[in-house]
Amino acid sequence: MNRYFSRRDRLATTLPTTADEERIYAIGDVHGRLDLLEVLMQRLEQDSRFRDDCPTRLILLGDLIDRGPDSRLLLELAQRAQYECDRVTVLLGNHEDLLLESTFGNAAAQRAWLQHGGAATLRSYGLDVSEMEAASAEEMAAILCEVIGDKALAWMNSLPLYFQSGDYFFCHAGIRPGVPLSRQGRHDLLWIRKKFLSSQRDHGAVVVHGHSETNELVFARNRINVDTAAYRTGVLSAVGLQGTIQWYVSTDRDR
Repeated sequence: MNRYFSRRDRLATTLPTTADEERIYAIGDVHGRLDLLEVLMQRLEQDSRFRDDCPTRLILLGDLIDRGPDSRLLLELAQRAQYECDRVTVLLGNHEDLLLESTFGNAAAQRAWLQHGGAATLRSYGLDVSEMEAASAEEMAAILCEVIGDKALAWMNSLPLYFQSGDYFFCHAGIRPGVPLSRQGRHDLLWIRKKFLSSQRDHGAVVVHGHSETNELVFARNRINVDTAAYRTGVLSAVGLQGTIQWYVSTDRDR
């Protein structure tokens, strides 16, 4: 479905645009639902065929893992896709960040990770959740490093926190209002919610983000929220951006 600005919006402000007329699809939080990502990718391919030929970039806005059953497969798929195509951009999410901190032996991060969906990721690697919960922080870190592997961990550690194209700024959670985009902190880019979501400020770019669940995509003047809680609703969404046009593509709600 295409979403155009109203005539009043056109008169009131300059429309944001992508760089060099490229087409971008930015996908919200997948959270272990490989089944939904496969369906969404098919729909994005169909959507792209009905549009003019131009360079296309795919952006995953972070939180590939946890909650759903296929975290391991999703990490492997995303890593392979990024290596094979330089127009695939995978951003770090706060759940990947918690996993990385867990591999460093951070006990607080391990507890937080397990409380917020990390158990599903453990199961995707064939690990016993009860045994991992009983392990020391150092033991858990060692086991995680062994099963995930150096290559995958190095890849996760290398994931960027943001991506920019024209008048759009892509990140996982959002930005701190009033701080220049070039000076945004890691914690805010991965974790911020209330101060960002409630802000009506011009951030210097339209911020495209996930992290904060919403029943349907939010198109505001200063931000676009693409997190439609796929892991529990079955609705995985992507926003499409090309020139000054905005639209979205989604999967169907679980029954």
